[in-house]
Amino acid sequence: MLPKNRLEAFSDGVLAIVITILVLELEIPDRAGPDGLLHTLAEEWRSYLGYLISFVFVGGSWVAHANATRLIDKGDPILFRLTLLWLLFVSLIPFATSLMTSFIGQEGEHTAVAVYGVDLFLASVLLTVVIRYSASVPELASTDLSDKDLMASVKERNWLLVFQGIAVVFALFLPEVALFLYLCASLLFLVVPLLASRRKPA
Repeated sequence: MLPKNRLEAFSDGVLAIVITILVLELEIPDRAGPDGLLHTLAEEWRSYLGYLISFVFVGGSWVAHANATRLIDKGDPILFRLTLLWLLFVSLIPFATSLMTSFIGQEGEHTAVAVYGVDLFLASVLLTVVIRYSASVPELASTDLSDKDLMASVKERNWLLVFQGIAVVFALFLPEVALFLYLCASLLFLVVPLLASRRKPA
């Protein structure tokens, strides 16, 4: 068995770096346009939208992961490797976000929005796998109740994964609708773990 504090520290560090990269990619205009600075900033709405969706998604992933790891005492080699695989897709979010925001309203928009959605979807699937595996190994849980709590969180995420998958399909035909669904899915991924944690004793 391996200490879970290393798992939490590395995961938290990667998520923090991803959020930092996202905000650093927001460009400051060189000068205000003829209609004023506010109008110039408004023209960059694509970047702000991408940042908002990605920030909320990463925040929701952090909450879900923290909510899961509080219910385990230790990790094992498989859990560590599954976590690394999850972080692989998380670390691609800044690239996928930049790709999407660069092609909104241009040729290639459908592909860019779909690539972004697939990355979020795979990150969500891998996090669900991490939580499910944690629940399937009794030796990792801190109490007998933890297994049930972890599986409950998996069930709550399953319908969110379906919703997110539908959003990716929309990207191939209606990318604007897909963006709205990505935002809704990210908000749900953030809110659901928070609601779950309030229902459970710390």
